[in-house]
Amino acid sequence: MIESQIRFFRLVNLTLVLWLAIPLLSFSQHPDNYFSPDEVKEDLKWLKSKVLAYHPACLDSIRYDSVNIAFQLAGYEAEKQLQELQFLKLLRQTLMSLRCGHTTAIPSKDFYTYYRISKPKPMYPLQVYAGDEGLIVRFNESDDKKIAIGDKIITINQESTSEITNSILNFVPGDGYHSSFKKYQLSLNFPTYYLFHKGPNYNFESGIIDTLGKYSLHSFSLRSKGKTISRQSPQKSIKIINSDKYKIFGTLTLNPKVGIVKVLSFAGNPSWYRSAFSEIQKKKLEYLILDLRGNAGGNIYNAHQLLSYLMPDTFSLQFERKKQKIRFNGNSDLGLFDRLTMKYFEWLPSKTKGFNPTSERIGDLMVNRFRFDTAHRFRFKGKLIVLMDGGTFSASSMVAAQLRSKLKCNLIGDESGGGATGTYAMIIPTLTLPNTKMRVYLPLYRINHENNQLAGRGLLPDFYLFPNIGKKIKGIDSELDYLSKNLQWFKTEK
Repeated sequence: MIESQIRFFRLVNLTLVLWLAIPLLSFSQHPDNYFSPDEVKEDLKWLKSKVLAYHPACLDSIRYDSVNIAFQLAGYEAEKQLQELQFLKLLRQTLMSLRCGHTTAIPSKDFYTYYRISKPKPMYPLQVYAGDEGLIVRFNESDDKKIAIGDKIITINQESTSEITNSILNFVPGDGYHSSFKKYQLSLNFPTYYLFHKGPNYNFESGIIDTLGKYSLHSFSLRSKGKTISRQSPQKSIKIINSDKYKIFGTLTLNPKVGIVKVLSFAGNPSWYRSAFSEIQKKKLEYLILDLRGNAGGNIYNAHQLLSYLMPDTFSLQFERKKQKIRFNGNSDLGLFDRLTMKYFEWLPSKTKGFNPTSERIGDLMVNRFRFDTAHRFRFKGKLIVLMDGGTFSASSMVAAQLRSKLKCNLIGDESGGGATGTYAMIIPTLTLPNTKMRVYLPLYRINHENNQLAGRGLLPDFYLFPNIGKKIKGIDSELDYLSKNLQWFKTEK
């Protein structure tokens, strides 16, 4: 009796395991699977109609025509079967006609499921800095202990890294026509972009020049991948006073009289700013560096909380979209909350008193404006410098644009990744293509910076200041160290 019960429960357990595994086995999209020409053409046609109808960039007739032509050209590539990664690159290159860093394609959920359950993951195991010097090893996740931080990668599987970089940049999205955001993204996600470019691989051969100038060829297999054997050094240029997951307040190690607020993302608790700026006031700091390098944006409200401690008086945010109903036929994650928010924007009064938001119909546009007051008690009244780079994107480029416009403060570093005149953002649903199940991010609003900056470019710095990679890999922030010694050279108007 007991043996029969044991056999019964074993059978039940086996059935349960198989039942749970079937969805992964059946629906996990293998990267070698092909989409038929009909599937690709129908998805391109469906996506084209949504982009031309709803993307705010297409309000411009010239942009509308260029996007329309880009989709027509993509249709010619759909005459043959395409693997998922091939279709991904085609989608990305087509959507680049919008010149929008928020609009891009990503693989299907099933594709990601395939890689999530695959062990080891068939991705290039060296993280890099991508710059004018080439690809510099940022840290090493391979099983080859001879590869060190700071080594320069010359080739991967007998292809030069300069050719690889140029090919990848052709499908990385960005605002406008500049490449600072693209290069930053390449540094941040090189293994993923290399996977998109070349497909999955478990064996790599790389030609590498070490920090002493010696060339050697390294072969490594992910089948024997061990633990990460190297990481970059911790930050040595900031003495941290107060920090959370997304924000750091401290002083410069080489000049404790200079404060720094480093905002990694506009996420987390915005009340942190109050404690940080109250501490800045207590220390009576005359100089403050706002470090927005690598800040890809986040919550607009959180960004305006930061601005309230820096701006001299009231300020506002203007955003707009074409007035029309949004129809995605159930192929998006645009939920009830987002739809109610969009209705709320429409129902706002056209004229209000004080700091209440407004909504105004101008032709086919629905234009909204939100107004903000300053934090009078702890507002910083000293000399401000904004540090930015290609990773300064979306809400962080909006912050930098507002500070330049109101405070006339210096922007220092590299051209921002976010557009100088504005960006497409606010509400960004993810569209799932009906046949291939590929996904596309599609912003519905344009944030207008209301300035006279150069269209098609990021915010151009008043002074260019680039990182020293040799110092960076040792944990020394060369830009901050330079500023700590040379602040007197920069115009820092109140």
